[in-house]
Amino acid sequence: MISALIRTLISRVLLFLIMLIFFIPMLIAILVPKQWLYDSKLFFLCVHVFYWLIIKCSFIPITFHGLENAPKEPSIIVSNHQSSLDIPLIGYTLKAYPHIWLAVAYLMTSPVLRFILPLLAILVDTSSPLRGMRSLNQAIKHIASNNRHVIIFPEGSRYVDAMVHEFFSGFVILARRTGRPVVPVRIFGAYKVYPPNSFLVQYHPIHVVVGKPMRMQEGEEIDAFKQRVRAWFLKQEKSQYT
Repeated sequence: MISALIRTLISRVLLFLIMLIFFIPMLIAILVPKQWLYDSKLFFLCVHVFYWLIIKCSFIPITFHGLENAPKEPSIIVSNHQSSLDIPLIGYTLKAYPHIWLAVAYLMTSPVLRFILPLLAILVDTSSPLRGMRSLNQAIKHIASNNRHVIIFPEGSRYVDAMVHEFFSGFVILARRTGRPVVPVRIFGAYKVYPPNSFLVQYHPIHVVVGKPMRMQEGEEIDAFKQRVRAWFLKQEKSQYT
């Protein structure tokens, strides 16, 4: 308990210092036109460094597997969701490649993410199916004509039971409408380190597994592809990373 408290306090102080360092760059990013921002290699290099710093100041052993599978073409990144740490963990695997997140609006309650998400995310309004579909159409229009990854959590929420829950079909619709491959990313252990609504940062190893790109086959139904991608996640549960 004492070690967790000390680790947490040091982590919080470092996080505050990181936010101070990046305050001016974030302020500039807010003021510049979004189109210029999303096409700026310098901006995404800064974002990559930010992800790396957040990971390091957690003082948790983190291992990345399959980084050679990190996509080199615009793709749809899908991942399970356990903790706010998932954001920098997934972002780091993208190696500064331009990207945008599909994020549910409630993540804006995070004291850190509320500054980052408006720069890097399309906020999804899940208050009704109609508003959710409008958000999805907005994402399709955004990514269809831009060379950027789009990142989505297909479970639709954070879970702390280490299980793979049912997937929503949004990422499949994106894949069908854009013709992009889907790259699965499985995160292990983040919920034990920093679960939702927790203050303490617990010491537990985290493993991040990046899978090979998956494409919809000709004539493949939406549900069939969704279950094929989910099967990859279920298969990882039986691996050495659990």
